[in-house]
Amino acid sequence: MPGSPQAQHGTARSRAAASGPSGPLPREAGTVIVGGGLAGVELATALAEQGAEDVVLLEAGPGSDLAHIHLAHPQAAATEIVFAPERDPYFHGPGGPGAPHYTGISGLRRRLGGRSLYWHGVVLPLEDWALHPPGWPAEIVAELTTGVGGAPSWYDRVTEQLTDWSGGGLWDPAQPARTSIGGQEFRALPRACRRRPGTDRWEAYTALDAWRGPDGDVTPPAGVRVHCDTEVLAVDVRGGRARGVLVRLGDGDVSRIAAHTVVLSAGTVESTRLAALALTDAGALPSPRLGGLADHIVQGFVVRLPADRLPPPGSYHLPTDPVLRSYLRVDVHDDGPGRALLDVRVTGEQLPNEGSVVECEPSDEPFPRASCRTGLLPEDHKMISGQRDLLRDFWAATARELGEPSAPLEFTGYGDTERDNTRVLPDRTRSQSAGRPETWSSLLGTEDHEGGSLRSGGCSTPGTPSPRCPVFTPRARLSSPASARPTPP
Repeated sequence: MPGSPQAQHGTARSRAAASGPSGPLPREAGTVIVGGGLAGVELATALAEQGAEDVVLLEAGPGSDLAHIHLAHPQAAATEIVFAPERDPYFHGPGGPGAPHYTGISGLRRRLGGRSLYWHGVVLPLEDWALHPPGWPAEIVAELTTGVGGAPSWYDRVTEQLTDWSGGGLWDPAQPARTSIGGQEFRALPRACRRRPGTDRWEAYTALDAWRGPDGDVTPPAGVRVHCDTEVLAVDVRGGRARGVLVRLGDGDVSRIAAHTVVLSAGTVESTRLAALALTDAGALPSPRLGGLADHIVQGFVVRLPADRLPPPGSYHLPTDPVLRSYLRVDVHDDGPGRALLDVRVTGEQLPNEGSVVECEPSDEPFPRASCRTGLLPEDHKMISGQRDLLRDFWAATARELGEPSAPLEFTGYGDTERDNTRVLPDRTRSQSAGRPETWSSLLGTEDHEGGSLRSGGCSTPGTPSPRCPVFTPRARLSSPASARPTPP
């Protein structure tokens, strides 16, 4: 974890959103942002910095608890909140029937700040092999990676900002920048995190910090109004155009907000539900169904080992293997006197396909919930097999290096709910026999990285920035299905 800069920490309250909407719900706005998570708050901040004066941010959850879970809770308790979501009052799961995927811990964390109050701050750049048309236009790739017209690249600018926020470094100065294990040289995993002084508590970057004043209170910038406990039920479509949103307040009342621009930042599944319903209302889709849903494919193992044979506690990674579309990560955790927990995972990209969809089943409800169906392509199955071979080879090399018996890694079928990523829960790892690795595979939808169902510039006017924040404006008709095709993540 990086150092501790001079910053306000703690469980701050939001003056504008602590107990619900900030004043009466407006009847109209220039821009409505749906979702007050990492993307929505970041966008609202950027618009305010550019002089926007009429931005309304709508968050379905409350706005009173604005502390990162690893700042508010000890390590074990925070891990339980993530992997046992029934213990999280802000968790909101998706609808069926996507089993086994998009169930369990898959869902939204409905609170102002959203996933920015849960994530671990990992800030690895996209690999060159992934940045290709049509998903990534050449001009966007240039802005992102090299800069244009002598200006620094977006990566360079954001890295500088996050490094400054983190206290001068993107990894814990107590861990080495490079380390060797299993015959491989790993690099420190860059993470935008910082510690609370004098404690073992830490937090990852959240855009809410830009709203925090010297007294620790959080207040939206000028030009931005925040309304919490306000659930967006649908985009209001009239004459084939987005005209605003329909919302349900905490007391159950349904209201309408007219808007010039609507930005969807409510998470992939919920944003796709809203987009699919809007496109159906506009006549651009025969039914509310959009394909191309994708997530990270993640598999790994955990094993308890002597601490003196492992690198210092911390997070490390190997660059992505373009053939596997995956990167290898190693986390070393203290596991008591003389012991450590080695947590190894390989993370890859599922390819979007029309068999993976977000859809709204026929229902008597005026605002139906979304359900997810997912399918894997032959290329995905090949990657799953390759990831397992990589993990087996790495464990065999590590065991030889440490002088441990090389107990074989045994995997079950991908999608086995009994061997998912809840294997890393403390109560499970504590019961493991030392030196015997336990394998796991994440179910799709549980890594909080899903995307791909909405194309940049697809369900929107040209030039919108992100497939996760499609924009609907009254200046152009909602697009046809052809322009809403999914693109690679």
